[in-house]
Amino acid sequence: MSLNDDGKLKPPPHLSPSSLSTFEQCPLKFKFSKIDLIPDKPGKEALMGNFVHDVLENLYKLPWMERTVDAARQIAKEYWHSTWSEPVVSLLRREEEIRNFRWQAWFCIENLWKVEDPKSVHPVGLESELNHSLGGVVLKGYIDRYTKMDGGGGGIVISDYKTGKTPRAEWLSDKFEQLRIYAAIMQEIQLFPVSTLELIYLKDGVKFTEDVTADSLAATVGRISNIKAMVDDRCETGVFEPVKSRLCDWCSYKNICPAWSK
Repeated sequence: MSLNDDGKLKPPPHLSPSSLSTFEQCPLKFKFSKIDLIPDKPGKEALMGNFVHDVLENLYKLPWMERTVDAARQIAKEYWHSTWSEPVVSLLRREEEIRNFRWQAWFCIENLWKVEDPKSVHPVGLESELNHSLGGVVLKGYIDRYTKMDGGGGGIVISDYKTGKTPRAEWLSDKFEQLRIYAAIMQEIQLFPVSTLELIYLKDGVKFTEDVTADSLAATVGRISNIKAMVDDRCETGVFEPVKSRLCDWCSYKNICPAWSK
């Protein structure tokens, strides 16, 4: 636990799109993770997402003419043995579960060709770190990929890969919020404005896009400032309330949460 000199809780030095969402989901989970620094052990879904992201990042580092399914298969094989087999095996253990994990991950990778031709995509940035202040709030995150449209004159397209379930239509707007944060940052640090956001859901092989507007970015910056104010207030009082929901079943902190100890 991090404390100020006055004995009050110290807010984390920066926030991220995921930590902002965590606070909105459950302030106590945010405290456990970002202030108490209790490790949040990644589950199967997080490991699969990281594995697939590694493969696609390295696929797009290849010259455009070499971005084939066979190349992706070779990259996946290399990364499985060098990086991901050990954590996955230690988590899943059963051979059938491990085999299913690898098949599901490969289906996600192969489905990329359903939504775009990798040979026609020319990234400017891959897994690019952003560390910047918006509305007085220090933010940190990583953009999966961004490109320039129309030879650079049509703005920047920010793309994000998702390996989870495709959301229902009424929840889709919330899923773009992470990319709106990145767009707001890039508007300040890039020569070209961000014009389009892309969510690529690899499990089902579908892509969603959203046009960037001044109003949507202003609303995002306002949300960030409001959440930071609420985090600071709770650090002053020391009270981070738990919020019970269906998401609790996937929470690493459920066994220490007072909402579930009764």
